[in-house]
Amino acid sequence: MQKKYIMLATLTLVANMVVSAQGNNPKPGPVFNNIGAVYDVSDADFIPEISTKLSAIFDIDRKQDDLSKQNPLISSLHRYYNMHVRKGIPKENIRLAFVLHGGSSKDALSDKAYQKRFGVKNPNGKLIESLSKEGVQMFICGQSAAYAGFDKSELRSEVKLALSAMTVITVYQMDGYSLIKF
Repeated sequence: MQKKYIMLATLTLVANMVVSAQGNNPKPGPVFNNIGAVYDVSDADFIPEISTKLSAIFDIDRKQDDLSKQNPLISSLHRYYNMHVRKGIPKENIRLAFVLHGGSSKDALSDKAYQKRFGVKNPNGKLIESLSKEGVQMFICGQSAAYAGFDKSELRSEVKLALSAMTVITVYQMDGYSLIKF
């Protein structure tokens, strides 16, 4: 009898966990409807005031091993926008930037240059284009680009060539941007 009770309790617990997990799936929007899905957190203890101005510089240096897949760190900016605007922060109060360096430098390449070097179209193109439309400032570390042999003419037009990632991060932090490093 005790085994049946334990089995029933275990099955009930697992069923409740499945139902709970299904009820909270990440959803995209409201800024980016096909990118940047986030979870609803209705009972958060800390949410910024609607009047808060958010400024962040994302330090992106990890590469995607599969050259045909998007860099999930770039799409973190989409999630940042969606999450905060969904909670009431006006888009105008959000200033974002990112700098690519190290293994992620290739993500700054134009489709033509990426195709020539890696045999596939740059999977990050749509991510970069959509962020650019929202005014996100984008840079590639000049030191990483030089090391990889990337010429400025091979870069996407939205991505600016900087002296170094360290320089971009330092200047943006002096301008009040918080550093987000994964």
